[in-house]
Amino acid sequence: MDNPLIFIAVIVALLVLAVLLPRGVRGSAGAAGRRAERRLADTQLAPILDELATTVVLLAPEPTVREIVDGLVVQQPRRFAMLDGGRYGIRFVEPDDAVIRLVADAEGTSMQVEGFREHLGRPNTAEAWADLRTRAASAAEARGIDAHPGPPLPHRRGDDGSWVRSDGSE
Repeated sequence: MDNPLIFIAVIVALLVLAVLLPRGVRGSAGAAGRRAERRLADTQLAPILDELATTVVLLAPEPTVREIVDGLVVQQPRRFAMLDGGRYGIRFVEPDDAVIRLVADAEGTSMQVEGFREHLGRPNTAEAWADLRTRAASAAEARGIDAHPGPPLPHRRGDDGSWVRSDGSE
């Protein structure tokens, strides 16, 4: 063990380990952190998607429901917007971060979310949608129009962070 070459080799090996080991530890710790963050985001995303999939059916013709919703949207121009094509927008950053559409059918008129965008890694318009739905149902009931929950409309995520209806209908 008197050979200095062995001591130098051991010291070099320790230095190489000291340089490379923290990089590997940081990488595996970072990957574990990203996995934990993704799991947390997924558990928070499910209730948001459930809220945005919820619809409300007002038992009235579309022009009557439009009159009710127009009145509600005009009251909060920073939160809601009237869009082209008779649609409504919910604003988080842009006026059309969530797009609401009225759909007439044999039962009445359904209010539903057609699509929405993510900002800051998740959809941020669920609370405003719940508020608009509740206020529209209350305003309709004040006019003697019945309102009830409609069937949920699922959405799927696009590559650009936008979500669109995934039930295949227009």
